[in-house]
Amino acid sequence: MNSNMSTTMSVDLKKYRIRIHKATIHQLGDPKYIQLLVNPKTMEVAIRSVDKTFTGDQAHKIDIHRMKSDNSYEIYSRTFTTKLCEIIGGLEANYSYRFFGNILPAQKATVFSLKNIQRIDTSENFDND
Repeated sequence: MNSNMSTTMSVDLKKYRIRIHKATIHQLGDPKYIQLLVNPKTMEVAIRSVDKTFTGDQAHKIDIHRMKSDNSYEIYSRTFTTKLCEIIGGLEANYSYRFFGNILPAQKATVFSLKNIQRIDTSENFDND
């Protein structure tokens, strides 16, 4: 597998919703759980594949039934979206934003830079992301 596969992730601040392309989850090995990690020092977000959870690790279970609809997988997390707003600053609450990143199959992770965030124009259909 190529270690430099690109992908996008979207965050809808109004609904505290994170959208991850299903292809990204497949390229992470169809994990049972994923973790959303934020590194304020490097201004990066990572999605990491996890096989099992531990108390307090805030892993999100991947619901196989929700993988059958649309092109993206949705997670709702007020904590995660609030943390992003704190780190990035200047984000507007009623908008959605897109992040660009790379899939790292060997690490079973995807890393997104918060430095190249793009506001999604209201004329774009967020559901196609």
